[in-house]
Amino acid sequence: MASVITPVDKKYTDFMDEISPDELYEGLLAYGFFAEKLPPVFTAVPFFNYCKIVFIPLETGWNEYITFRVMRNISIPRLMGIPNPFKYQRVCYELRNDWEKLRAHFHAQTDGQIYRVSRIHVRKEYNEKRIFEMNYKNWRVDGNPELNLLILDKGTSRFIVKADVSTCFPSIYTHSIPWALVGKEKAKKTIHDDTWYNRIDQACSDMRNGETHGLLIGPHASNLLSEIILTVIDKKLYDKGYRYARNIDDYDCYVDSYDEAQRFLRDLEEALREFDLPLNHKKTKIVELPIGLEKNWKHQLSDLPKVGESGVVEYPQVNTFIDTALMLATETGDFAIINYAIKKLKGLKLSANGKRLAAKRFIHMATLYPYLLHLMEEYVLTPYEVDISDIKALSDTIYRDAVKLNDYESLCYSIYFAVRFGFVLDAFENNYSAAQDYVIKSRDCLLLIMAWIYFMKQNHGNRDATQVKPLNKVAMELKNTDMDRYWLFCYEALTWGSLPGQWRLMKKAGVSFIRREVLDGTTSTNTESN
Repeated sequence: MASVITPVDKKYTDFMDEISPDELYEGLLAYGFFAEKLPPVFTAVPFFNYCKIVFIPLETGWNEYITFRVMRNISIPRLMGIPNPFKYQRVCYELRNDWEKLRAHFHAQTDGQIYRVSRIHVRKEYNEKRIFEMNYKNWRVDGNPELNLLILDKGTSRFIVKADVSTCFPSIYTHSIPWALVGKEKAKKTIHDDTWYNRIDQACSDMRNGETHGLLIGPHASNLLSEIILTVIDKKLYDKGYRYARNIDDYDCYVDSYDEAQRFLRDLEEALREFDLPLNHKKTKIVELPIGLEKNWKHQLSDLPKVGESGVVEYPQVNTFIDTALMLATETGDFAIINYAIKKLKGLKLSANGKRLAAKRFIHMATLYPYLLHLMEEYVLTPYEVDISDIKALSDTIYRDAVKLNDYESLCYSIYFAVRFGFVLDAFENNYSAAQDYVIKSRDCLLLIMAWIYFMKQNHGNRDATQVKPLNKVAMELKNTDMDRYWLFCYEALTWGSLPGQWRLMKKAGVSFIRREVLDGTTSTNTESN
């Protein structure tokens, strides 16, 4: 069942071999600590620099982590995490020390493949220190294996099988990392030995409060760790003759018969089961070919908006483009279309009226679909030069609606915009005490730290200000009772003398996880803010 695919794209291990151990360590720790969906006020770069000059002792035991919910474009929240920084540093440290062994593992699993099965993975990016991104679109480097998968030497592909792993990261068993690296039999025999693969396993477990089930969603190290397992599954399926592309945990397999499609699903489920991973039967489907390689809505939007004779996109064309995108999103239930539309318009030259229209319509959509909020600054507010009064109106509206729903993610963005663009939120100005009480009672770590940042900026960094003191008091209480799950808030709100152990030493050294320019009032969008 070997294919006649031409190996035009870089091999999987070409990308791995380009990354040195130190580049891996810096990319994962300095730029892969905080999830991209968070308001861009946090950074781990100072912590990384601190770790370069200060030895971080290995503390026995495990720690809990900060949890937060992010709304997806299917209106279902995803639970994500921010780990204890010392525990995450240990994971990155182990991965760096064992990078040569891990690269050998990836070579063993993928060198026999004439195209790259896994499409999204760590890689070096031009002029960036970040080494992971959820989407890559450089076709000159990546190629497009789907075109070649349509015709194999056994014949024409007549069906495509779409499948994915159910709750992939939360389902990954940390002990299965050694299984993938050295085999289940050897891993079980040496489970209590101080081996390199067991140290990776232990570091992952310690980062999740001693739990052996699940990788945190958010930190970039989780993506690399998942690839250790998923590439083993890829090899097993590839060696059986299946030809498919995998995007993280999504599989698109091209087959020549319905029977082969069913065999692939059985073999995929069996391969996943070896690592205690479940197949998501609800999303599994077999589709008869031919179908468009691009989603149909992309074709409908590809020629829009039309550029006018003046060389810019005018008001009517902008309006038609947004109407079409909204109609397609509503018809298909795929609201990723709105994300696509926002990003596409930003890359075009719009007339002044077109900019105003796009800004107003996308701002309105953001109040209805909170999952768009993380796109607003980079793709709407800044490029369209939205007036501060309009941004304030957006933030006040978001705040009022989010309080009713206890939507802490939206509240964080409402506060972030106020901090970023320098205005006062109505809720905090009219009755800051009541607003602050709501934040405190929420017991949401990110909402607490965002409110603290807001009041610190309003009071020019004065920790003893009347509006700041109540939050400092809560930080002290949480430090004594639940530091693990609120470490970011406690660490930033308290002075070094109030912090224990490694936290005290790090704080005394001047390390902060808040970007300096945020409190200085000079925040700007920075893709390397992590």
